[in-house]
Amino acid sequence: MIMYDEIQSLIAESRDSVEFADYGDGVAEEWIIKAEERLGFKLPNSYKWWLRKYGGGEIYGDEIFSIYEQDFDTVVGGDIVYMYELNKKNKNYSNDKVVICEANDAVFYFDLNNRKDENEMPIYSLHENIKYADSFIEFLKKRIKE
Repeated sequence: MIMYDEIQSLIAESRDSVEFADYGDGVAEEWIIKAEERLGFKLPNSYKWWLRKYGGGEIYGDEIFSIYEQDFDTVVGGDIVYMYELNKKNKNYSNDKVVICEANDAVFYFDLNNRKDENEMPIYSLHENIKYADSFIEFLKKRIKE
């Protein structure tokens, strides 16, 4: 798809600010399925594409939560399952907010109540309480270009 070609080119051109795994060295499909089963909901398609292709990483030093391919009961850090369960346990955010990045300037999350066609979800900025991007791919583009 065109949006994936565009973001792939932008990532390749932005190696000074983007630290992702090499294209194609992403998360195994079995771990994405395990994560969705553990979470109890489907992750957005564009986010899963990024996981499969890049695995995870940082933009300007801000980690984008991914799947670490480790036992969810023992993993720590920026694993999306770990972070969602930790935030839920500590009542940091409502259960419909799936935090994907705790940046210096904002906390970004998927809003489970706003699932769109083709299993996409907009990304919101918690501090500003506004929609930041219509999809995960748009989120990546904006973070890279800022």
